[in-house]
Amino acid sequence: MKDVKETFDVLASVEKHIEALKPLLPRQALVCIGEYSIKTLLKETGIRKQGALPILIEKSSDDIYKWLPKGYPTHFILGFEDSNIDTHFWYNVLSAISKDNSIIESLKKKNVEKLRSSIIFASIWDGIGSAAMPTLIGKFKNENIDSLSIAVLPSKIQPTDAHFNAYASLQLCLGTDGATVLLMDRDQIEAYEGVDRKGELIKGNMLANYLLNLVLEKDAAVLEISELSRTFNIKLFTPLIITGASYKIYGSFENMLNAALLKPFLTFDMSSTSLLYVLLRMPSSMKDSLPRGRIELSITNWFKEKTNLQSIYITEPIYTEDMTDRIDAVLFLGGFDANKMMNNFEQKVKSLKTLAIERGFITENWKVITKIEAEPQKENVTQQNVETAKETEEPKKIEEPTTQIVSVEIEKPAESKINTEEPKVVDPALVLEAPQKAEEPALVAKPKRTLFRRKKADSKKNSAK
Repeated sequence: MKDVKETFDVLASVEKHIEALKPLLPRQALVCIGEYSIKTLLKETGIRKQGALPILIEKSSDDIYKWLPKGYPTHFILGFEDSNIDTHFWYNVLSAISKDNSIIESLKKKNVEKLRSSIIFASIWDGIGSAAMPTLIGKFKNENIDSLSIAVLPSKIQPTDAHFNAYASLQLCLGTDGATVLLMDRDQIEAYEGVDRKGELIKGNMLANYLLNLVLEKDAAVLEISELSRTFNIKLFTPLIITGASYKIYGSFENMLNAALLKPFLTFDMSSTSLLYVLLRMPSSMKDSLPRGRIELSITNWFKEKTNLQSIYITEPIYTEDMTDRIDAVLFLGGFDANKMMNNFEQKVKSLKTLAIERGFITENWKVITKIEAEPQKENVTQQNVETAKETEEPKKIEEPTTQIVSVEIEKPAESKINTEEPKVVDPALVLEAPQKAEEPALVAKPKRTLFRRKKADSKKNSAK
């Protein structure tokens, strides 16, 4: 009997060891975009234990390497220092990030069939974050990878261009298939104070790490909320977050929700909410005293007085082995009326958008006017110059012109052709000046040809003598 018992213990030890290794296998891609998001992630090294593949994107890859702690295992780093583009506004970055497939290619090397989901954490007030988030959502969708994006909105005190980038990013996300975006206001994040499961203080953007850890710990979380998003055609969500709440202190789950409502992460109308997804983490010792069905009933009763929900989905809780009574929960609220928020953005960035449209950077419906569209015009101008040169060459053959005379004739009309076409896009008033510029080169060119032929004739007479 003793030998049997020892053999059983060995097998149990092996099983526990295998179970402990499972989280180390890559299950999800974790994409952090922008300095704010990357530095927030790096504050908590525990995320590397969740089996995620960290992908870090910022203007300069050199800066990212400077921020990384020694030995931090990143999967992929993308910078734009070699692209020669201005990364301040989203429309300058969008074309470059759309053409870049390095992130998808790097994931394919990690057996993409096992990576069915991704989390995108982005500060969307800068050009990199606002352009990369909707673009990557589309790229992941094309590879059948579900994504959940956590978008941090700019602070009220940030300048107008930050709000312009953020608003454009949201507009692009709303027009992108597969977008599921969790909105969080930067001011609310920085003002947050709470406790974790150990009773230690959570302050400011440490909360974002806490949220990321909780979502990463549940393998099916991104898949489930993405499915709900597609089913009800709802793309924008915002969270209510409960962290380290002692059940003995609060007395009920309803009291925890009341406390969470005092710390919202977005200003919105609760009564317009129609969809709810709940992610829970709690001690396994509370499985019997607080079963999933009882939690669902408590949440339903609490929301019944505040809004009429079309659907409530409470995922199977994540059970921990700690000997506490503390509960973590994230409630993803979707379907709320976002018109007021969008109108506030639109009024704030109206002048900047109008200026970008007038300068030919974007269209009214947030489409980027790329530089590629201007290339055919340059080719046409070149062809016209060649045709103009051919026309000017025919009469000159009678007068024995040299190549220098031809080059003078080509340069001047080229300037006039360029000036008559570019103002059609930038400033139509300049077209009126084009005929004057076209006549001036002819007056200058004739004396030059005369002088050149006189010198040539004099040289022939001298040589004849």
